[in-house]
Amino acid sequence: MDTPRLDGRSIIVTGATSGIGFFVAEGLARLGAQITVAARSAEKAQSAIALLPEPGRHRHLELDLADLESVRAAGSRIGAGPPVHGLVMNAGVIAAHPTYSEGPFGVESTVGVNVLAHLEFLRLSFPALAHAPEARVISTGSFLTKKIPFDADGWLAPSAYRPRAAYAMSKHAAEIVGFELDRRLVASGSRVRSVVSHPGSAIDALTPDRPPLQQRSALVRTLATAVAPVFSRVVQGKDAAAQPAIAAMTTPMLPAAAYFGPRTGATGAPILTTPVPTSLNPELGRSVWQQVEERLGAPIIPE
Repeated sequence: MDTPRLDGRSIIVTGATSGIGFFVAEGLARLGAQITVAARSAEKAQSAIALLPEPGRHRHLELDLADLESVRAAGSRIGAGPPVHGLVMNAGVIAAHPTYSEGPFGVESTVGVNVLAHLEFLRLSFPALAHAPEARVISTGSFLTKKIPFDADGWLAPSAYRPRAAYAMSKHAAEIVGFELDRRLVASGSRVRSVVSHPGSAIDALTPDRPPLQQRSALVRTLATAVAPVFSRVVQGKDAAAQPAIAAMTTPMLPAAAYFGPRTGATGAPILTTPVPTSLNPELGRSVWQQVEERLGAPIIPE
């Protein structure tokens, strides 16, 4: 089935100046969407925009998810502006701090940036999404949730800090809140839907060059071509890893609790798949949602 066109639709992609986020933006732009590259650096944003189809159609929104003043200014600007048809919450910390550090809203920094800051941006941007004929919010999970269980008591501020676990907690929380958001939107009759996706496993060596954002040496390109068939079920390029988020934004008919990921879990074409049970648990969803709103000090979406 052909992927639907997105002509005339405005979509915000956080962290679209590099990595998977750039390829999400590129894929959506190829379908006709007007992309807002939400990122800290104006220089990097303009470099990314210059690589997108029809660069003049796209724009930069200054957004530093580690800075609440920046998050609130960007969210308020979007919320007071024209309708927005999609928000891909892609940006975030991948390599968590080696030791515990406090981030936005006084919680562990990886969770604060990857989850709470995004939800504060969503909260303030939501009026623009609600004004669109239909809109989607895409939360970014991870297949790491299948390897490290969710710590319901310590996900905001763990008693024993481990960087890999901190990243996993942020991805668990993104999935849990993403599904809870959809339940609440559907129950309210909103025209906005929430979808969760995960990219699988991706590395730069298998990612197509997009200079100056992504540039491999000739040796790495040669080696990547040789090993790609061998490792195709284990790891892929970041262009392929972007496809689940693109599918989440474009698939016409969405089932309840829609969750997109690569076919094998790590690699492959995007398919509707199944998250870990904790991500779909309604009771846990309500609990995590309440904890987030207590930290934000305001409802995530209007009552």
